[in-house]
Amino acid sequence: MDILDKFIENAKASIDDGYYRNIQNAEVKHISLRKKIESQNFTLITEIKHASPAGEYEFKNIDVEKTAGSFAKCGSDAISVVVEPKIFKGNISNIKIAKRAGLPVLFKDFVFTFEQIEAARDAGADCILLVVKVTERLGVDLDKLIDKAHNEGLEVLLESYDELEMKRALNTKADILGINNRELTTLKVDTNRTKEIMSAVGEIDRPLISESGIKTAQDIKFIMDSGAQGALVGTAIWKADDLESKIRELKGAGL
Repeated sequence: MDILDKFIENAKASIDDGYYRNIQNAEVKHISLRKKIESQNFTLITEIKHASPAGEYEFKNIDVEKTAGSFAKCGSDAISVVVEPKIFKGNISNIKIAKRAGLPVLFKDFVFTFEQIEAARDAGADCILLVVKVTERLGVDLDKLIDKAHNEGLEVLLESYDELEMKRALNTKADILGINNRELTTLKVDTNRTKEIMSAVGEIDRPLISESGIKTAQDIKFIMDSGAQGALVGTAIWKADDLESKIRELKGAGL
């Protein structure tokens, strides 16, 4: 069993525990993340993540509303909210709270069931994360998950880890494509992954976000030169001495 298997087993346990059931409908205005990305040169997605899977940090008492407000004030274009409760210490209720900042909100979890997608809808998310590797490992129909998300009014950010997964992603109706520079089976990070995959597949027909391992303005310029229109950043923000200054640095690098 590798690390991804452990993530999946925890997700199954959360499903069995009823974590995704009986979510109160947030009744919020939806904002298109894809349109946001397409409307500008660079998009910074900042992440509310209570704990790092690699054990780099854990914050038990994040003020989600204040943090989301700070993200928006400092130039963040969207907010990713990690809702996985066992390893990442997230909570679905944080989606509705983060929405108060007025930015598109991504429901980030290991999603492979309709029940989880319905929970994201009820929580008020604008977009959900799906991971090619997770669906392939479980033998889940990725296209049906994407159709379900669209039927529920949600956009899909579809994450890949190598050239073959990206080619699979390109044959779906996902709204946004992602490359995760962190290998989920080992947690090893290599930002060259974005360049390598994009060099192999060439131009793509929809927005691309590079995820994980992005720490500096130089990293932003590198992934943009590699073909990404945006970055999703969590750990670098939470480990920074000044969260707001780090966001301004990263956003400014893409302008």
